[in-house]
Amino acid sequence: MSLIENLRQAVIEGEEESTIEIVQELIDKKFDINAVLFEGLCEGMKEVGNLYEQHEYFIPEIIISADAFNAGFEIIKPFLEQTEKKPKAVVVIGVVKGDIHDIGKNIVAQFLTANGYKVIDLGRNIHSDLFIEKTKENNADVVCLSTLMSPTLEEMGVIINKLKENKLREKVKVFIGGATADPDFMEEIGADYYCKDAYEAVNILDKIFS
Repeated sequence: MSLIENLRQAVIEGEEESTIEIVQELIDKKFDINAVLFEGLCEGMKEVGNLYEQHEYFIPEIIISADAFNAGFEIIKPFLEQTEKKPKAVVVIGVVKGDIHDIGKNIVAQFLTANGYKVIDLGRNIHSDLFIEKTKENNADVVCLSTLMSPTLEEMGVIINKLKENKLREKVKVFIGGATADPDFMEEIGADYYCKDAYEAVNILDKIFS
């Protein structure tokens, strides 16, 4: 297999050390960074998504593969500003204030990155004002809100109201997700989409922006 194929397989199998070594070797050999990212790392994560959809992979496998993807992505990140490939859309994503559970959010962020979206990952326990600030600053197309806990669900509504107050609501699509969110709550707070997992989020976004 070629180095790119080896990289893709390392991500699929969640081999973090191998992923790092192969990415570094590709950089040392001056391979095109877009090829490393899109044909290697991203194609690997897309296959992970396919395996998840086919019920061959589950959350533990996705986490391991996502860690491998992220390790490789961190190495090439400094080189990406030198490339000209335009992202499909700009996505601001974070776990709302009061919640520190971020595994689901991290997986969504990595799947979106792997599928050609520019992701501004705010992290966890994020105040509503920071969502507004980063949405403005990055001229975002999409805002993704995550929480695992019922007590913090109302923060999603707070953020949507602040998007309205700042005249941003009509400019962005709002996605919500997490164990306690559901389609009924999506309608209640006026979000655009509820997604049960990262695979569904990518599919919906691709229909909007592809």
